[in-house]
Amino acid sequence: AGPGDRRRRPDLTTMARPFQKARAAVVCLWLGLAALLLGWSLAGGATTGGVALAMLTAGPLLAPLAGLWAGRRRTYRWAPLALAPGLAWSLTELVANPAARGLADLVALLAFLCLAGIVAALRSMPRA
Repeated sequence: AGPGDRRRRPDLTTMARPFQKARAAVVCLWLGLAALLLGWSLAGGATTGGVALAMLTAGPLLAPLAGLWAGRRRTYRWAPLALAPGLAWSLTELVANPAARGLADLVALLAFLCLAGIVAALRSMPRA
């Protein structure tokens, strides 16, 4: 990382206070959504199907976690793409499985809150 390095990492101590709050909310919601998806997909035991479902729904949520915590604008821009598999599964269960509607509603709500938090964080993020 020389003087010509264009990728500057934001200094967490100088970040705007609204962004710090939004970042903390996003990371907490993100971890909560990942834990809920893992628990829901592995509720029937660690079967091959349950593990595969956990990897497909909660696995993508782990990819942007470090960038979300570090406050990287670029990560905040692409992170909502990681919400799609879990949201698709919850909406499918919401329509097709009446017994799972409570968990499906909760997953959809958390995914929406994650997206709203990301938008709030991007809007409050200091310009580099």
